[in-house]
Amino acid sequence: MFNSQPQFTIKAVRRKAFDNFCLVETFKIKSGNIADCLEHCLENCRCQSFQICGNTKCQLCSSHKKENSSLLDDKDGCIYATYEMRDLTETFQKLDEQCLAGISCPMKYNCCQQSGLCPKNQTCKPIDSQEQPWKRFSCECPDGYHGNNCDEPIMSCGGYLNGPRKSGMHKVMDSEKTVYEVYCHFESDVAWTLVQSYSFANGSLDQFKESLSEDRPISEHVLTWSGYRLSKARMESIKSSSNFLQFTCDYEKHIDLNQSDFVQLELQNLKTTVGGNIVDVLELSGYTSYVVVRNGRGKVGEYDLRDCQIQLVQWTQWPLHVYRIYGCIFNVLFCTDNNYYHLFGSYYSHSACVQKVHRCVQNANSTTQLWFGMSKASTTQPPPGDTTSGGSVEAWEMPGG
Repeated sequence: MFNSQPQFTIKAVRRKAFDNFCLVETFKIKSGNIADCLEHCLENCRCQSFQICGNTKCQLCSSHKKENSSLLDDKDGCIYATYEMRDLTETFQKLDEQCLAGISCPMKYNCCQQSGLCPKNQTCKPIDSQEQPWKRFSCECPDGYHGNNCDEPIMSCGGYLNGPRKSGMHKVMDSEKTVYEVYCHFESDVAWTLVQSYSFANGSLDQFKESLSEDRPISEHVLTWSGYRLSKARMESIKSSSNFLQFTCDYEKHIDLNQSDFVQLELQNLKTTVGGNIVDVLELSGYTSYVVVRNGRGKVGEYDLRDCQIQLVQWTQWPLHVYRIYGCIFNVLFCTDNNYYHLFGSYYSHSACVQKVHRCVQNANSTTQLWFGMSKASTTQPPPGDTTSGGSVEAWEMPGG
């Protein structure tokens, strides 16, 4: 099976055995033949580690001690082993070619050519990872779905919070079960979905003068930072799986909130001025009560908006925007003549005082964005350190034979 160059490194721990919950197959091998047991492991795509007990019993495990530090127990007469491969993709491609050439191969080594590895609704994807060389495939959900059974629709960028994530275009699903792309920005604890962006120069366009209650999409299939707005139905589906609202300025020029004026508010804190009911920002007609900005959740120019009070407004011919920032050091240091009105999300009127510091209105190409955000439901703890002990660790290079 192996060629003349070393391809595999085996690391073994004596007097250790894995828990039977991960057992996938058992084989009889020649006495102490660790290479024979490794070959059985490579032929089973679920195998991530293996052990030899009593010198002749080879058992395959679907887990790995680096991901599950409680996997191993003390047991005389057993050796627990893991393997690493060099140039994983190239190695298995050569093995596949040997199989196709007629050399006896009990099974393809390219996992995703095998059937039945992934449950219904999942797609098999090969993995070539230096960090997890023992994994050879993953089962991924089709576009627009997530969850253990891939049956939960992704309605916003929050559906990607628990997986690998990079800011950019991602696929989500609307209430009509149509998959479409949106722009996502990921922070450590929140995933933001862009629903509107437009420039100072385009502030007079009808789509950006009207309330979000009006269905006025523009360029929703091709993101254009100077003029973009999702349909009302898509905004509603995104908001339904969100708990934050955010305004930014000139985001596309920096892709970094620290370089963009911004303010973030919790949707549950946005309430009517009369009655104190939680506001549906898409249907808002009037003013919200003041909301205090949390530390690190807002700034304008060099001014931190911590402890500032924010009021939003929206009318039929007035888009949702920050109407006023009040009651904090920002007001003392900045414009004191009520020119701190209309700072995010609208180009209603801005004085020279505002334009000096506020990125949204510094020139005709300045932009303002509206986002809905979902915070991470549960914090995933980093995997614990490998606490296995009490056994000697040995490593071998496996040459061809």
